Amino acid sequence: MASLKVDALRCVTETDEVGSDDVYIVTFRGNTTAPFGSNVGVHGPGTLWTGFDSGDLETTDVTIADFRLDAVYVVMLVERDDSRDISGDDVLGAWRSQCDLTWKAQMLSLLGGGPGPASEAMRAVAAQSIVNTMLGLSSIYMNFPKGNDDLIDVPKRIRITPGQLVKEEFYGDGGHYRIAFKVL
Repeated sequence: MASLKVDALRCVTETDEVGSDDVYIVTFRGNTTAPFGSNVGVHGPGTLWTGFDSGDLETTDVTIADFRLDAVYVVMLVERDDSRDISGDDVLGAWRSQCDLTWKAQMLSLLGGGPGPASEAMRAVAAQSIVNTMLGLSSIYMNFPKGNDDLIDVPKRIRITPGQLVKEEFYGDGGHYRIAFKVL
């Protein structure tokens, strides 16, 4: 099975945090055909994506989701402070449950429960709902008293097909990151 991968992650400018940046990625994948399954995964920092200073580049391939042509992908880049705020069964479970609920509600309302894949316009609307859900969850789980990690930009929809290399820019918390995605 093919996978969506981070091909390269470049720290153009590190964030305003004291010291080097440790970053992680939160990935949402939603299928646009019934039963509209979805998943949320968290990747990093671990042995990769730690200690970023301005100009640093990491080119180790990191799988962030299974790939399906009919799926919608939304990616959020986060700068870790003390420990990763989106971790553990309870917090990750809450993210998965809420994103899944949002996704299925959007798919059912846009498709009217009918058969067939969603159109590009429907995918865009549903992806924006996931972006909004991720931002809402971030405000709960990444602020005092539950956490202190920082978003680097808003979550972004990744539109990609096999054979493409897609680059996205993330600006936030004083930092600038560039991520290249591919499917293998």
